[in-house]
Amino acid sequence: MLARSRKEAETMPRKRTGYDAACYYDGKLLGRCTKADSDAYTLLMNACGGDAARVLREYAYFSPELKAILEKAALMQADRNRTGGMFHAPKSSPWGEVQSCEVLCPGVFLVSTASHGGTMVANEVAAVLSPAAKKCGFKDKGYICYEEDAQESVVLRELLDKKLWKIPDRIKDKGQFEEKLNQSIRQYHPEYWRARQSGREAAEAARSTAPAKEAAR
Repeated sequence: MLARSRKEAETMPRKRTGYDAACYYDGKLLGRCTKADSDAYTLLMNACGGDAARVLREYAYFSPELKAILEKAALMQADRNRTGGMFHAPKSSPWGEVQSCEVLCPGVFLVSTASHGGTMVANEVAAVLSPAAKKCGFKDKGYICYEEDAQESVVLRELLDKKLWKIPDRIKDKGQFEEKLNQSIRQYHPEYWRARQSGREAAEAARSTAPAKEAAR
């Protein structure tokens, strides 16, 4: 009888003890779970507009694994809200869903969509831009945005001037790239160009008079 029970146990399908799915948020693994929990995570997040804290508030029954996953997602979202767009690449833009994103410097993103793109500067770092540069863009959901080509040339010029960005190595003729940048600005944003040149001339004049003032003391 005992031998028979052992034989039956060996032929019976074993209950799976491991997890067969996982949940992610913003490309980061939140935890391993069952397929049922993974499906529930997707369903509930969609029902609550992607707000994990709202899911936890409005629904009462979760497995321990799913609850831990939702709590991690809620913490990540709270952190995103505290830091705004500075450390998080945008998922959407005024031109549509972001398909690729290059970080030019913290808080400044060069984005591309299916049909268009541009540069997005998070409000938290907008102080790096001059008042004249800010006027060339438009505000949208926590960012100052610049259309690709004509407008984004202003942002690149600002970042180069302040040494916050350098022309990438993939561009072989950096001098030609910079001259095309300047030509675009002179054509499409002459007021910004005049403001930039005036500022540079004033700074140069201040530097040249500084030694004379020091010597006169």
